[in-house]
Amino acid sequence: MKLDRLFVFLALILASALAQAQDSGFYLGGALGKSKLKEWCTGETPTIRFTGCEDSDTSWKLLGGYRFNRYVGVEASYIDWGEVTASVNTGAEVAAKQHSYGLAAVGTLPLGERFELFGKAGFLMTEQETRRITPSPSTVDRDESELHYGLGARFLFTRNWVARAEWENTDKLKVEMLSVGVEYRF
Repeated sequence: MKLDRLFVFLALILASALAQAQDSGFYLGGALGKSKLKEWCTGETPTIRFTGCEDSDTSWKLLGGYRFNRYVGVEASYIDWGEVTASVNTGAEVAAKQHSYGLAAVGTLPLGERFELFGKAGFLMTEQETRRITPSPSTVDRDESELHYGLGARFLFTRNWVARAEWENTDKLKVEMLSVGVEYRF
């Protein structure tokens, strides 16, 4: 009788370990969205006024990560935040584009078998190129190490294919993005 209980106990431990293993592993994905450089159109002074300013653009990202279990993971990403433009009353036209490389810790809250909420926090290396188009073309580069955080939701279509929706933000350049995308889990 004790041998039966030992066998059941070992079978439960093995089943638990296998279930945990299915929740861990590598994933790759991508997303498309809309970004906004929140402080881009707020630089007016008494003598310089914007005659046109566009502080948002289409953005995209590539991502890859590893889930240690169904609750904790790590994610690397490349984000192209798009390009913003402005025209001022002096006749100058300027544009800026940003992209980032990042690494973040990801925490997941499963809500049933197919739906998850997640949050992430990490660091980005962001490069911004600001160009004065007219008059006298010139370029200024800015590199920042900054905090990066976000919230999102995932829906598991199959064991391997996942849809995701996400909001992300940076702390220094003040860029945010809303995106939808997919993940493939290995």
